Amino acid sequence: MAHWAVEIPTRTPGEQPRSGVQWFTYPASAFPFRGDVVAKVREAVDTENAVRHRGGAVADVDAIRVVWHDALL
Repeated sequence: MAHWAVEIPTRTPGEQPRSGVQWFTYPASAFPFRGDVVAKVREAVDTENAVRHRGGAVADVDAIRVVWHDALL
C-alpha cells in the first residue's frame, strides 16, 4: 500500500536542539498530494495523543520531512 511517512524532529526543553523524532504515516489513498499530508500533520502534531506520545518534547514542525513509499509498511 502506498503511503507517506512523516518525520518530525522533537526536542526536550532544556536539551540540545534535537533530541528525538516522532513519526506519522498516512495512506496515499486518503492523502494523494504532499501538501495535504503536510497540512494534516501540522494539525495532528498538536493533538493530545501526539503530545502525550512524545512525553512533553516539543515538535519542530518547520523541520518536518515527508517521504513517499509505494511499498508495504
